[in-house]
Amino acid sequence: MPGILRNYKAGSIIYFVGDIGDQIYILKSGAVDLVYHSIETGEEVRETLKNGEFFGVKSALARRPREETAVVVKDSQVLVLTTEEFEKLITKNIKIITNFLRVFSNQLRRVGKLVHSFLDHSSGGDNETELFNIGEYYLKNHKYKQAKYVYETYLKHYPNGSYAAKARDRLEAVMDAMDGKSISYTDISKESPLENNQSEKNQEDKSQGIGTVGGKKTGEKSSSKKVADIDIDTKFYDAVSLFSQEKYEEAYRLFKALHSSSSLNEKAQEYIPKIEFEMGRCLLAMKKYKEAILVFTNLIKRFPKDENLKDALFNIGIAYKKLGDTEKAASFFNKVLKMLPESPIDRRAKKELASLKK
Repeated sequence: MPGILRNYKAGSIIYFVGDIGDQIYILKSGAVDLVYHSIETGEEVRETLKNGEFFGVKSALARRPREETAVVVKDSQVLVLTTEEFEKLITKNIKIITNFLRVFSNQLRRVGKLVHSFLDHSSGGDNETELFNIGEYYLKNHKYKQAKYVYETYLKHYPNGSYAAKARDRLEAVMDAMDGKSISYTDISKESPLENNQSEKNQEDKSQGIGTVGGKKTGEKSSSKKVADIDIDTKFYDAVSLFSQEKYEEAYRLFKALHSSSSLNEKAQEYIPKIEFEMGRCLLAMKKYKEAILVFTNLIKRFPKDENLKDALFNIGIAYKKLGDTEKAASFFNKVLKMLPESPIDRRAKKELASLKK
């Protein structure tokens, strides 16, 4: 069978949302979750894969950024294919074609139901709130073009709707953002469409023994708290999303804020090497090559067994190449190739070495 079998430890990341790659994966054994944010609610969704299922197919074939993060839940073995290997495989194996079509047809049905529920305004249900919430999701994730379209659509269908005033405010803020003016989602989105149900929620909290003060649960952290007090997962993926949109300086600032606050809680500690790696990537993209080398070097020294070690070495090589130091660049590319196990970065390291010899 074509492809490479790879073993992943529980807790490792196969790829992040926003990454670009041409690898397609088949879960052979173990457990892998695909983690993404619901377009409907903005909440995190986890989809657990079954053995034999594909993932990463759509983004690889379309050469688009990954739409989800692939998280290894328990030790797993995964078959990794290039797009060419995948195409050859499915043309020769009826069982694989059948499984492939089944998975994709299920995904298409889910997408169809979601689109219908959002756009069929004549049907039952609170489509007004749902449509407004889509705009909120896109705004929160800095997808301003999509947010603009949704808010305009909302105002077209509900010019006097419950959220019309908010939609106009959001639309104005989105236009400012698209013109290069700085905005913050939390500055313009301080209320949720569901706040009308706050009194019922407070009553429910009281019945469960949870006190409320000023509409907030007792012990709830103030919005002025440091970024580490906010959901580290959400903020991390917000920063990754900014990077994927080529907003490198904004992404770097958010990663740096997370890093400076990461000592405040135990959960954030797990993110430190990931944050440092992403900070290095941002600096590299911002053409701050010396700073990038320093960040990646410190990462390697502090976390010599980190899953991104080879990628960090490769990026140091790229930085030295950009600085004109081809000897050091070649040294780091060779270090990548000497490390086991093999990974997709090896192919890129070989190409970079070849380019240095020209």
